[in-house]
Amino acid sequence: MLLSVAAGAVGLSLCLSTAQADDLTDRRDELQRQEAQTQHELNESTEGLNDAVAALQAAEADLSAAEERLAQTQVELAAAEQLDAEMQEKLDLAQEELEKAKVAVADNQLALDEQKAAVGEVVREEYQQRTNLIGVAMLLQTESQSDLQTKMQWSTTMFDTAEAGMDRLRTLQQKLQAAEQRRTEIEEQVAADREQAAANLVVKQDLEAQAETQRAEVADLVAASDSARRAAEEEVAADQRRYDELVNERKSVEQRIAERIAAQKAEEERRAREAREAREAEERAARERAEAQQKSSSSKKSSPSKKSAPKKSAPKKSANEDTSFIMPVSGPITSKYGMRLHPVLGYWKLHDGTDFGAGCGTPIKAPYDGRVSERYFNAGYGNRLLIDHGKVRGSYITTAFNHATKYTVGVGDRVSKGQVIGYVGSTGYSTGCHLHLMTWKDGTMINPMSWF
Repeated sequence: MLLSVAAGAVGLSLCLSTAQADDLTDRRDELQRQEAQTQHELNESTEGLNDAVAALQAAEADLSAAEERLAQTQVELAAAEQLDAEMQEKLDLAQEELEKAKVAVADNQLALDEQKAAVGEVVREEYQQRTNLIGVAMLLQTESQSDLQTKMQWSTTMFDTAEAGMDRLRTLQQKLQAAEQRRTEIEEQVAADREQAAANLVVKQDLEAQAETQRAEVADLVAASDSARRAAEEEVAADQRRYDELVNERKSVEQRIAERIAAQKAEEERRAREAREAREAEERAARERAEAQQKSSSSKKSSPSKKSAPKKSAPKKSANEDTSFIMPVSGPITSKYGMRLHPVLGYWKLHDGTDFGAGCGTPIKAPYDGRVSERYFNAGYGNRLLIDHGKVRGSYITTAFNHATKYTVGVGDRVSKGQVIGYVGSTGYSTGCHLHLMTWKDGTMINPMSWF
């Protein structure tokens, strides 16, 4: 019975080990998927944050698996201890029964010995009195008929007593044999129970040692998990500081864009005012010329009149002019604009642009005509370039390009749509080569893909 229990425990342990190995493989794959998702969703995070999160997840997965193994070992140990207690109780009862069986054998042996002695005495007496001349002796020694009858009755009784003693002797011998058989059975059962208890004791001791090792492993993994958690928390705090820097940088850029738009609007208003004043001056001059012509009309009727030169109107853009923006790089969109829930850490961040997956060195093209307004390095966005495209479709549009390895144009340069302005890189807070495109409409940040 114990061997089957031990075999079952071993089989269960193997099954659990296989299941735990499968669980760890699943956890590892899920961890890799989450890490890849983190890099796709938050390309402006740092390697340190991703590494810390991955280390924390790995530590927690290892700890969970170790705790599961310890819990299962404790279940098996509890079962072994329960079986040990049951076996000990069974041995105690069997020992008591064995002692009783031994007493029963001794008692039956004593009764048998006593009966043998009694039967032996009767047989001796009967033998001494039963000879070939007993009948003659009885007749010769008998004085009367009644005396003869008495002696014959005595002889018969003696014979009956001897026979009864033999019957009892046989009964006692059977009882003794049964008692000895029972004692033998109990002794064999006790031996078997002791063997099973010894085997279970080995299993229990192995499980105790295994549980102790696993408890130490869990303690080490708890410490490792705590350390990884503290490291992740520090990275989260650092990431939050970096994100705050990006927010402040966005606000600063928006302020500068707003100032340039205000200046551009002021310049447009100045030009409009100058054009209006020029028109008004020209209209006054035209009226004055008309009045002068009226005064000298009589003298000038005979002379050919001079036609005034036609007014020159400012060139207007063609209604068919292409105002569409082109993609700055050829590559898939790896992260869209909008709020992002960190897939591991669980907090929200604004992803303030569109990320294009492109290898380092991939040419970046101007999406539309414009003028380079800013070019500088920022700790978060890396190498940055901003282009003011002026008023397009009634709105002031500005685009920004981030993380480039370098740019080929500088502040003040005019660029045309499709012109190479730089090359993709991974500068600043970046986990890999990509282009981070940002767009502002009338000074307000928008989803770039809503305009492109």
